[in-house]
Amino acid sequence: MLTWKTLHVLSMITMITLFIGAEIFYASAIWRRDVRALAFVHRTVERTGLGIAALLAMIAGVVFGLVTAATGGFDFVAPWLIVAYLLVAVFFVNAAIIGKRVVDVAKDAVKAEDGAHPAEDVVDDMANSRAVFLVAFNAVLFVVIVADMILKPSL
Repeated sequence: MLTWKTLHVLSMITMITLFIGAEIFYASAIWRRDVRALAFVHRTVERTGLGIAALLAMIAGVVFGLVTAATGGFDFVAPWLIVAYLLVAVFFVNAAIIGKRVVDVAKDAVKAEDGAHPAEDVVDDMANSRAVFLVAFNAVLFVVIVADMILKPSL
């Protein structure tokens, strides 16, 4: 069980680092209304496969967590695990809705850099973006998930 738990924790730390790291760079460029920086961040994330790596780390972390629970005799419907399942679902919904909007603005920034989209429109979209909210929300969400994993509260 200790091996599975270690793999679970390492996978999840990797996932959090990759997701939050990329989000911070996206949000920073958007907050500064810097079209070039946003295009650079998006191109870098796309070229390096950071998004795919983060998603794979997340899937691995979930699988290793479930294996840890199975081999460690945990109750799959314990309140703290139900809370963890719900928090992970909230993360996915948040990433799918707000994260997609951020990536759409970033794609437009790339088009603006290539001269195929007006930069002023991208700046307007940046002004209306919730990228900073996304980073703050996910950071708090990750802290709550980690606290839930460590404290295992009985609700």
